[in-house]
Amino acid sequence: MRETRGPDGHRRAPLRYAVALAVVLGVATSGAPVQAGTDGAGATTDPSVTTTAPSQPRTQAEARPRIATLATPLGQVSDGRLPEADRLASAISDELESEWLGPESRRAVTVRDALTGEHLVDANADTLVTPASTTKILAAAAIVTGLDPAHTFTTRVVAGDAPGEVVLVAGGDMLLARGRGDHEAVAGHAGVADLAAQTAASLEGVPLDGPVSVRLDLDHVTGPAALDTWSDVWVDAGYTGRIVQLGLEEDRALPDVPSPAEPEEEVAGAFREALADEGLEVAGLEEADAEDGADPAEQTPADGITEGATTDAASVTAPVPATELASVTSAPVRDVLALALATSDNAMVEQLARQAAVADGATTDQDAVTAWVVRAVAEDYGVDVTGVEIADTSGLSDGTRIPVGVVADLLVAGADGSHPHLQGVLAAGGLPIAGYTGTLSTRFHLPVHEEAIGTARAKTGSLPGVTSLAGTVVTRDGRLLVYAATADRIGEDGAVIEARSALDELVAQLARCGC
Repeated sequence: MRETRGPDGHRRAPLRYAVALAVVLGVATSGAPVQAGTDGAGATTDPSVTTTAPSQPRTQAEARPRIATLATPLGQVSDGRLPEADRLASAISDELESEWLGPESRRAVTVRDALTGEHLVDANADTLVTPASTTKILAAAAIVTGLDPAHTFTTRVVAGDAPGEVVLVAGGDMLLARGRGDHEAVAGHAGVADLAAQTAASLEGVPLDGPVSVRLDLDHVTGPAALDTWSDVWVDAGYTGRIVQLGLEEDRALPDVPSPAEPEEEVAGAFREALADEGLEVAGLEEADAEDGADPAEQTPADGITEGATTDAASVTAPVPATELASVTSAPVRDVLALALATSDNAMVEQLARQAAVADGATTDQDAVTAWVVRAVAEDYGVDVTGVEIADTSGLSDGTRIPVGVVADLLVAGADGSHPHLQGVLAAGGLPIAGYTGTLSTRFHLPVHEEAIGTARAKTGSLPGVTSLAGTVVTRDGRLLVYAATADRIGEDGAVIEARSALDELVAQLARCGC
């Protein structure tokens, strides 16, 4: 979609989303969709045109956007013709100059050839800008240097010091299923019910001298559940969860659906319930038939609460050596990290970075972890990190400044085969597919974005006044390009939506370019 100039000489972007909102409101009030080029009754406004009303989608697959076709069948991207830099720059000039992206000095973009790293377009590529969640690309690059991508996180249950005491030992898995695990899944790969079944089998025939008591060992990679540089609003409103080393996948935070105050206690509670389902008497368990609304302190054992029990699991350090009663393992780091990137899960990225930093000899102190990430990017990838400042590893905190050129350098490293561990994470879904997956499932949905659907992948970034997009795209000629773009001084209100669409359109221009 090309822009026009207003009387002041500035480029004016059309209000595409204002029109879309009007259509949505029309649907809501009339009960029937109003198609472009039709009247309210659905008839075409041009009487000379005969049309057949499109059938309504009957399945989710039918409702999805269609992947754009290439001019030639997609083969090896190295066989695709390399775009000419001048023509490529001209192709995206209108999108890059959109007033929705704010001041020209705060619009940064770089486009590279993915296989050679050749610079094709650079505009403010070395300027320090606020990247928002594209910071996670740096974190991911570092994480796979500290943790083997095939590594899994083990959650264990061991016998405690006292008879009948079992200790649930955290091992870094915050994606446990409440019930049985699903080994085909990443979130919920391991299950609390599996731990309980193994524990019950191990305790069979063991004299317990009373109900089983559940304790928690949370000594694995300790650190604060929320960073000092995070606003309380981010946590309270669900824009990030708490950084924990033991959690249920169902407790991951979502906007307006915050995570529990103590996710580890939620796991302990689920474990108690699962043990009871295995036929064990469990201390601290409130049965489903307990009196609704009753004060637990006033309930009796007959009400379902074992006398003297509390609803929280005491934190202890598991005995060493200890008798292992049960264990389950997570999906590989590669897949867990890919999920964290695809869904832009701030807490998961912080948690993985903390574990990777410790595994590589750093401490869990926030400054130590961020310094470790920058160091890993410089030393393991050979990227020039001059001026780079990282306040956290998720991009949520104020104070992070990264040139788009650094982000693109890492994406090239993840595409050209020189760093297979990073490449594996990005290929496993760490970069969502335009119009289909992760944080791009609701992007690239206007007709002008069509060419990028299914052929572009990107990590998104959003903060108040900031929008970023960084990833890969296949051109019409079948060449793989890397791009990174950030505008960190966009307007308020609806400007963020238009700014995001401008970046989506820029990527679509790269996809349609036969340059």
